[in-house]
Amino acid sequence: MTETSMHTGGTGRAQSVHDGGVRGRDFTGYRIAGAICAVVFLFLLAWQAVYLFAGDSRTIPEVAWSASEFNGETVPEADTGGTLAAEVLTERTRLQDERFRTGPSPEATPPEAALGEGEMLRTGPLDDGSRLTGAWATLDGETGSMLRASDRTEGISSLPYSNADLFERPFARDWRVGIADVVTHMGALAILGMAFLLSAVLALRGRVPIRHGKSGKSVKRFGFVERATHWLTALSFLGLAFTGIAIAYGETLFVPLGERAMGTLGWWSTWGHVLFAPTFTIGLVLMIVMWTARNLPSKLDLNWLAQGGGFFSDEGGHPSARKFNAGQKLIFWSAVLGGLLMILSGVTLMFPFYWLDLGGMSWAMLIHAGIAVLLIAVFLAHIYIGSVGMQGAIDAMWGGDVDRNWAAEHHDLWLRDEVDGKKGTAQ
Repeated sequence: MTETSMHTGGTGRAQSVHDGGVRGRDFTGYRIAGAICAVVFLFLLAWQAVYLFAGDSRTIPEVAWSASEFNGETVPEADTGGTLAAEVLTERTRLQDERFRTGPSPEATPPEAALGEGEMLRTGPLDDGSRLTGAWATLDGETGSMLRASDRTEGISSLPYSNADLFERPFARDWRVGIADVVTHMGALAILGMAFLLSAVLALRGRVPIRHGKSGKSVKRFGFVERATHWLTALSFLGLAFTGIAIAYGETLFVPLGERAMGTLGWWSTWGHVLFAPTFTIGLVLMIVMWTARNLPSKLDLNWLAQGGGFFSDEGGHPSARKFNAGQKLIFWSAVLGGLLMILSGVTLMFPFYWLDLGGMSWAMLIHAGIAVLLIAVFLAHIYIGSVGMQGAIDAMWGGDVDRNWAAEHHDLWLRDEVDGKKGTAQ
């Protein structure tokens, strides 16, 4: 394979062009690693799907219940077409049971009220032929809490903390479903799904190469302050992500290592999650100050998105971009908007009941957890592109300098206007 050197007018940049294009540089090792990772993450996704949809342990009544007006007489046999089918009682019972026994919440939403006022329970004959009497079918307290829509119940308490007098709060059940089921499973599916997708892209597409090869010349892309801010924010987010995952998924991931290990990890994660928050906040604020103006949307972004950033084919050139392309802008605004929501909700949780009541605190926790798992999935894509996904990309934030050919292929307008243009002005 021969190599020729050519100079392009105006910029004076050198490009080394290999006969046969970039197809000879296939990065086979990366593809093999991507295929292995894709298989692993596909297995984990399948396991998560089985865990999500499989029937877990439930408290299932042995007879079909229905409702009838109480008339003080022995309750007659009930037909199976009554207003309270066995499925309703099953799901409402399951909602109230302990989570370690019941697992995920039922798919269907139970009715708000299974019994109206003045109604009582009745059932068909039991196996031995006996029947329930009216006294047995009278609605008691525990049955009522399952079969009737609960109300907010408050009493009187001398305990010196907020909501100590709150005995029953219907929204707590919705909150438990949101935290324990929706956010937890959504996070697992989002993180594992993104990991599988990126691994599959690496296996099928391979690493994005520098199409004209390395030129041997470098240009300055990021200064020390920019790189320090990036790594301060990135490392703080990784610390928050790992400690948050330990808190949210510790029982699934780490209990097999031993309860002592889980206890130690939980203790460090609880404190570490709070300690990483200030540095993440400082880094995010500095990023907003330094890069917001350069990450505002422009017409170039539409063309970049329409061509998929040029990542899916080695034929043709990459779409033009300035210092930040549309993909980097999406990552930036995800970090800014999602990060600000995380900070606001996180501070609210660190100082409970200072400006929100119990309902507001519940929403703060739901928002904090939901945004967190989505940001982890988004930043997996950012980490992938900046490391194994693209040749030469990591140099930008590692040493600050990038190969000239890499800059010309991915950020040609920035190279022309802000690098070569400044040199021409200086000359």
